[in-house]
Parts: sequence; structure tokens; C-alpha cells
Amino acid sequence: MNAPRPDPRVVRLRPATLLLGAALLLSCAGRPPRLVPPAAGVEAVEGYGSASLRGTEAAVKGKFAFLLRLPGRGRVEAFDPFGRTTFLIFLGEDRAYFVLPAKKVYAEEAPETMLERFLGISFLPDELLRLLSGTLTGEGRGGWEVERDEAGRVSRGAKGEHAFAVREFFPGAGVPRVVEISGPGASGRMKVLSLGFNPPVREGAFDPPPLRAYALKTWDEIMGLIDR
Repeated sequence: MNAPRPDPRVVRLRPATLLLGAALLLSCAGRPPRLVPPAAGVEAVEGYGSASLRGTEAAVKGKFAFLLRLPGRGRVEAFDPFGRTTFLIFLGEDRAYFVLPAKKVYAEEAPETMLERFLGISFLPDELLRLLSGTLTGEGRGGWEVERDEAGRVSRGAKGEHAFAVREFFPGAGVPRVVEISGPGASGRMKVLSLGFNPPVREGAFDPPPLRAYALKTWDEIMGLIDR
């Protein structure tokens, strides 16, 4: 009997380097570290996570690195089993880019749409930053209806048909560690493996590669390339 073939639409991601792998191993071993957002406020978050997400168009399962900074900037990098970059997402205040470096192609979307394609849930970059730091409120464009638990921590949120629920927190001051998400035809879980607040500014961290060397594709074309 032939073994079942893996779903070709599932992108399996792994850390890019031994250093990253060691960081993830340390973050997963034993009790998670105590995390408290700085009293002066959170301007940026940087870290590593794992995701198991399934939407109407594709599924993503694996680990990724992320960097988010106010206002409205972000970078997500995912890796294949051999440590190579599988895709990158660059988030700006008005536009976002999904880049497949190996194929020299990219797609362009509004930031909220891009994050919905990746996470299956409609977040603005700044909303995602505040969720990851435990500081999300119901204020701002689009507005989330946010619930808090008896300890005052953000535990649930909803915006239209999209919702999230925090299933586990880091010890400290309400920083989410495991978040379940759901939306129209989408569901999954995201786990933060390590997180840092307000890292130093790195010039060019949010700039996509020179896109004149890449071909612009529709999202359907991008999905076809991932399938292959």
C-alpha cells in the first residue's frame, strides 16, 4: 500500500540556523521566562514563534522569526527544513509584500490583508504588536472588542467574524504565550517561543529586497508556486 502523500499546500517551516535552533530549544525547555513590558511603553517586539494555521487557501505549520515596530512596520521570516528562507513578509503602514526569494517573485497587498492571509485573522501590524505584548485595547482603527480575565490580562478579542483567545501566558504581566485564532474558514494556534521588547533599531530591517529584480504575481499565482 502506498503511503499517503502530504498535502502540497502545507508549508513546513524550521529555524534557519543552529543559533536560532538553540534559542528555540532554550525557550521551550522548563519554565518559560518572566516577561514584563517596559513601564515606558512598548515600541517594538522581536522574537520567534511556531504556528499551526489552516485557512481557506493554504496551511502553514512551523517556526518563524518576527519583528514589529510602531508605527505599522513589521517583518516575518519563515524557514524550510534545510534552514533556507521560505518566504518573507514586509509590512509598511500602507503596503505589504510577500516575497519568495527562491522564485524571485512577490505579491503586494494592504498590510491587514497580508496578515489575514498569513494568520487567517485580520490584524493591523500595530494591533499584532500590542497583542503579543499584552497591551491590546479596543481603541484604534477597526477596533477590537477586548475581554480581560480576573487578573486584568487581555484574554479574548473579536472584530467582526475574527476572534482570538489567549490559552497561556508568560509569567509576569499578561504577555500571551499561546494564542488560538479563528476567522471565516480559518483556525489555528500560534505559540511565542521567545520574545524581547524594544530591540535596537536596525536600518533596513523592514525594507524588501530590490523588487525590480523580482516578478510581481497575483496571490493565486503565488499559491501555485508554493504548491510546486
